[in-house]
Amino acid sequence: MQEEFSARLIRYADDFVMLCRANTEVVRQKIIVVLTALGLSLNEKKTKTLGAREQSFNFLGFTVKLTRSTRTGRMFPLIIPSKKSMARARAEIKHLTREACVIVPIGEVIDKLNMMARGWSNYSYYGNSSKQLTHIRNYLENRVRKHLMRRKRKSGWGLNRYPYEYLYKELGLYKIPATAPWKTANSAG
Repeated sequence: MQEEFSARLIRYADDFVMLCRANTEVVRQKIIVVLTALGLSLNEKKTKTLGAREQSFNFLGFTVKLTRSTRTGRMFPLIIPSKKSMARARAEIKHLTREACVIVPIGEVIDKLNMMARGWSNYSYYGNSSKQLTHIRNYLENRVRKHLMRRKRKSGWGLNRYPYEYLYKELGLYKIPATAPWKTANSAG
């Protein structure tokens, strides 16, 4: 099917995206035939056909869309963490730094935040994700400062009281990388 329709299958476990230049309905029907032979079926709620040159799509926690490079003028697939992935990361950080957690030893709070932040950033550290990584890192720092201020029964965000050095060197907070791998790979040369 790949050569016949210029199609490419990208798969992870039971999730997949089929990219093809034309004949999308024919390719879709062939996929249904193959899945039926395996005793499987397409999830019609999650299955859609779209023009990837005009529309973005989400796959495995990432949003993929074709865009024009401002540097070269050429089209390329922009791959960034999806809005849903970003919202989940913020929600987990907020949950771990909520007011009810001021009674939990700060070391335990930081350990849980580090585990969450390291896992999310390792998964999301791909493609052109610098802006999203920076956003989550800033959100994490601000929530930790706010959490520390609550522990001291103070109002405000605590930027002066708890500078970056305190968060990272004293508390041992995991520092989410803010430069996506494509930038670091190209800077070596």
